[in-house]
Amino acid sequence: MQGDNSPLEGRPVSPAQTPPVSTTQSTKASDDTLLDAVATLSKGNGMTVVRHGARLAVIGELLVALLKHLPAAMQAEVAGVFRDRIEDLMSLSDDRRLPEQYHSALLTEVNRYLNALR
Repeated sequence: MQGDNSPLEGRPVSPAQTPPVSTTQSTKASDDTLLDAVATLSKGNGMTVVRHGARLAVIGELLVALLKHLPAAMQAEVAGVFRDRIEDLMSLSDDRRLPEQYHSALLTEVNRYLNALR
């Protein structure tokens, strides 16, 4: 073991000896932490949306299969009730401004099920 004056020996640094961190360095570290948190949140949300989309796809295919196996008279009755419920649903969105993508996706799904009932 080398003596106390050796440059290779590790010595604890007291807070008084720690060089001050500049505001720029502190802000950069804070920004990096925030960006990492946003990236983690975005990835988690993205995976949740993907799982949700998969579930909806399966539910949609199940509904189409069920609708196609209903007797013709029941299909017509279901289509009428479905149209009424969709009109009610669409009237709710009249009070709120929703993106065009919402309306487009809604109408695409409505038409998918109405076509299954034909």
